[in-house]
Amino acid sequence: MPAPIPNTIPPWRSSDREQIRGYSGWPVSTYNLTQLTAAMNRVAEASADAVTQLQAWIDEVETLEQDWADKVSDGTAHLGNVQSYEGPAPGTALSKDDRQTKADVLEWDASLLKVSYQAGTRGDSTAGGVLHARVSELKGKILQAIGIKSYDGGAGSGAALLRS
Repeated sequence: MPAPIPNTIPPWRSSDREQIRGYSGWPVSTYNLTQLTAAMNRVAEASADAVTQLQAWIDEVETLEQDWADKVSDGTAHLGNVQSYEGPAPGTALSKDDRQTKADVLEWDASLLKVSYQAGTRGDSTAGGVLHARVSELKGKILQAIGIKSYDGGAGSGAALLRS
């Protein structure tokens, strides 16, 4: 029978371990969860303030990821940090009546159906790029502070701990 996975010690929250495991890409295994718990507990024993900061970063990652999901679902993901935008209001459905240009001639304004936008000069200047960069930065800080690195999915046998 495998040894039980130890619990994280306060001030870690019950959901923090799984969030961090997800950020690292570590596969779920007794060994990986035990090692991750040990690393998290070392941080908690060294500094409760460090855990509080890490939890703030975890919360920010979750907020940013939810913000992005909301932007994708309401159709506004392409609008953040653009230089210009032309098209219908995001999330609105246009009917034929909205596109009608002359009442007694069947002529439809098709320009309202197209959406065009011009991003900034950098590839990360759109909302997606900005959010992705910030989320990646926060996840990297979290893993570094705990002393682990992400699983690269390569030929390695699993997760790696960074030891000082």
